[in-house]
Amino acid sequence: MLEIATKYNPQTTEDKWYSYWLQHKYFHSEPDTRTPYTIVIPPPNVTGVLHMGHMLNNTIQDVLVRRARMLGFNACWVPGTDHASIATEANS
Repeated sequence: MLEIATKYNPQTTEDKWYSYWLQHKYFHSEPDTRTPYTIVIPPPNVTGVLHMGHMLNNTIQDVLVRRARMLGFNACWVPGTDHASIATEANS
């Protein structure tokens, strides 16, 4: 039986999937005659409660980008950068 880890270890999955995304050019979009459609993914949050909100947001973005592609848009969904750092920089 497969054991499921009690804590998320990013090294076990993220290197594999990031390489896959790069190989398949999921972060790449060439300008062409199609109407552009771009969403920038906010980064994960270090706090659990805020992270759950980001995951909901990412799920909605995933649906919107896939829909845009199916409708013929030149869709590109790209990872964002840290936009606040409030949780890591705030003093308790």
